[in-house]
Amino acid sequence: MAAWRPEENIQRDLEKAQENIELYGGPVLKAPNRYELRTGIIIAARFADKLRRTAFAVFGGVVPRDEILKAVAELNRKVYERMVAMGIGKLDIIRVAVEAVVEDGRLVFGEPRIEWFVPHVKLGECEKKLAELRQKIEELLRALE
Repeated sequence: MAAWRPEENIQRDLEKAQENIELYGGPVLKAPNRYELRTGIIIAARFADKLRRTAFAVFGGVVPRDEILKAVAELNRKVYERMVAMGIGKLDIIRVAVEAVVEDGRLVFGEPRIEWFVPHVKLGECEKKLAELRQKIEELLRALE
C-alpha cells in the first residue's frame, strides 16, 4: 500500500486548482482584496479537498503555500464542527461559501456559510413529524382549556 505523501497531494491540488480556474473562472471578487470562495454543490465528505483546492486556485501566487495550508486547516475545522452541529451526514449534499482576505501576507477566512440540500425523501419525513407534533400540541392545548 502506498504511503500518503503530502507533497504529492499538494501538487495534485495545485493541478486541480488550475483546472478549476480554467473551467469555472475563479472566485467572486467582493471588494478590493476580499474574495468569496465557493465549493459548488458537493458531497459533504469532500468539502475539505474542495476548499483547499479553491484556496490554492485563488491565492496560490499571492500567499505562501504553508500559510494557505494552515488557514484552510483551521477553516476545515470550523466547517466540520458546524456540519456536525447541523446534523449533516457524510453523503449529504452541501455548498460552502466563505469570505477571505489577505492581511499582511496571511490568509484570513470569515465565518463559513453552509447550504444543506435536503433530499425530497427526508423532506417528506420531516413534514410527517411536523404534522404529528402539531397534532400533539393541539391535544395538549385542548387538555389545558
